[in-house]
Amino acid sequence: MKQLLVLSMAVAATGWTQTPPVRGTISGVLNGEDGSAIAGGTIKLHLVQRDSPKFARQTTDWAAVSGTGGAFQFVGLTEGSYTLCPRVPNSTWLNPCEWNFPTPTATISRSIPNPNVTITLKVGATVPIRIDDAGQSLEKNEGKTPGAGLLLGVSSPGFFFHTVPLSSKDSNGRNYQIIVPFNIQLTLVLHSAFYHVNDANGGALSRSSSTKIPLLIATGQKVPPIKFAISGVGH
Repeated sequence: MKQLLVLSMAVAATGWTQTPPVRGTISGVLNGEDGSAIAGGTIKLHLVQRDSPKFARQTTDWAAVSGTGGAFQFVGLTEGSYTLCPRVPNSTWLNPCEWNFPTPTATISRSIPNPNVTITLKVGATVPIRIDDAGQSLEKNEGKTPGAGLLLGVSSPGFFFHTVPLSSKDSNGRNYQIIVPFNIQLTLVLHSAFYHVNDANGGALSRSSSTKIPLLIATGQKVPPIKFAISGVGH
């Protein structure tokens, strides 16, 4: 009892108290560059490690979906700096974290525990790619034959590479589609050491190195389908 009294007197004398940890909330709005509010976007939140290399992120992430008016919120967060990466599925809105745009950020501190952030997304251009494959070589060999790979992607400044997603397929081939930024020099990359691939004019593409096609789309420009064809298989 005497020791407890002495400790209490020491705390009172020094003014020392244990400071509770900061718990904050990040609130925000997801908008398009045209001023529209975007509902249904998924915002990934990452806590930035203070002493980590560039681009490093803590493995624990959070996600929220924007609601009416584009509003979203993350609650119960610890003190620190966060990045926000928004993605809007089935749309032409670009995720800034995927295209080396300035990344939206927010910081929770003791002085500002509940920051607000407005995220404005840029609209992108739709790039359709058609690979004719009347012999169904892709379907017959993909995942079944060793080495039967086909790389199709877009590289952008900042060492970013984006695989072009498959959008549909039919008995005569496959359709791919990717949303890319306007007015930025990009490169369409296609490579396969297994499939014989021709360009739209029937010219054979190299199987020893990647085919690289410059891609620069002006604002508002519509891109016609970029076409290739599978003409055979084998090393």
